[in-house]
Amino acid sequence: MSYRNIFISLLLLNHIHAQSVFNAYGLGLSKSAHHTATSGAGSIGLVPTFHPGVSLDNPATWPGLKFTYISGSYNSRSVGLEDRNNITYGNGLDKIQFVIPIQDRYAIGFSLKLENNHNSYFKTDSSTFDFQGKNLITNKEFRSGGGLLAGSFGVSFPMNEKMGLGFSLDRLFGSSRDEHSLVLNDIHYRLFNVRTYSGTVMNLNFAGNFYNDNNLIVLAFARISMTGKPVSGTLYQFDLFEDRNDNYTYDTDDYPANVNVDTIEVSDIYAPNSFSFGLNAGFRNDLNIFGEFQIWNDEASSANYESIYTDQIGSKTHFGGGIVKFGNIGARAWQDKLTFRLGAFKESYGLKYSGKTINENGITMGIGFKFAVTGNQLDFSYRTGSRSINGDYKELVKEFNIGLSLGDIWFLRRREKQ
Repeated sequence: MSYRNIFISLLLLNHIHAQSVFNAYGLGLSKSAHHTATSGAGSIGLVPTFHPGVSLDNPATWPGLKFTYISGSYNSRSVGLEDRNNITYGNGLDKIQFVIPIQDRYAIGFSLKLENNHNSYFKTDSSTFDFQGKNLITNKEFRSGGGLLAGSFGVSFPMNEKMGLGFSLDRLFGSSRDEHSLVLNDIHYRLFNVRTYSGTVMNLNFAGNFYNDNNLIVLAFARISMTGKPVSGTLYQFDLFEDRNDNYTYDTDDYPANVNVDTIEVSDIYAPNSFSFGLNAGFRNDLNIFGEFQIWNDEASSANYESIYTDQIGSKTHFGGGIVKFGNIGARAWQDKLTFRLGAFKESYGLKYSGKTINENGITMGIGFKFAVTGNQLDFSYRTGSRSINGDYKELVKEFNIGLSLGDIWFLRRREKQ
């Protein structure tokens, strides 16, 4: 295994136990928020949630930063069916990021984030039958894992004093595995596929100040995301084998001694395009009220991509809104340095072939604490919600995030001591 694949595995395995049955559709559910401040407000990253006028998920707002920031967000979640006691848990990094503002007009940034989560697991009920006087217990298991990561480079620049643009290029890469197993008296007979992925997405972000007086500031934000290179890759299909040591992969201890693996090149299996829009109203007391909207479509032309389910997620809509009360880093009292966030959202995923809809609703809350003169910030967020498909198979989701952002002064000469 190459160093690159080891690195991919380490990043993707952090969510391997937080398994949703809905991630078995295509490449799984896409993430709407990556930074902890964004998650706490229930935002998709357009509107300011980190600092007044700034979202770390929106490059068009980066020139508003006073310091260079390195930031990371860590996620812990639980997923379980409403009518069953089979909750799964997972945790790991959601995003790491480095942003450099330049002369209060420009900025550049780099990030690595989890784009799609493909982890799922479910099984059928066990059945018992008699075969030549012996009781045999059997059931089927279905398991998937992995997903897509995005390595991103972004720049921002002004259009005029009130409007700015941000451009980012996402390099999508990753791997996944889909497995169908027959379990016979606790012996697993596995049939699985492994895929690797590669593609690009381009994002154009806009931020504008459309109204500003002593009592109210109205900001507008937009994002257009377009596929540069549709995701393609390699499919490895393994023949059926007996997993004698039950380690979820084929090795020399399994039967038969040699398993045939077909290698197939696949192309145009994932091509996301989206449009997002947001409005933010800011008041004199640093209270902000926002609303956001997004439409997303997978325009991939390949119809032969199959995961555990033969259907795929083809579209998504998002409606959300919330309140953010920013803290003051210059305040003397610690409680005045706190930022409070509260939000709610509704997302609907449309399946390509069956016409069914996955609905997700949730509420979020978060808090941030500023410390040190360089604007360091510690953020916490909590989200709770539910998912269902056509009103059935309800899944409960709870998520906790913690984020740390450290600031520093770059490109400025420090004064020499007199």
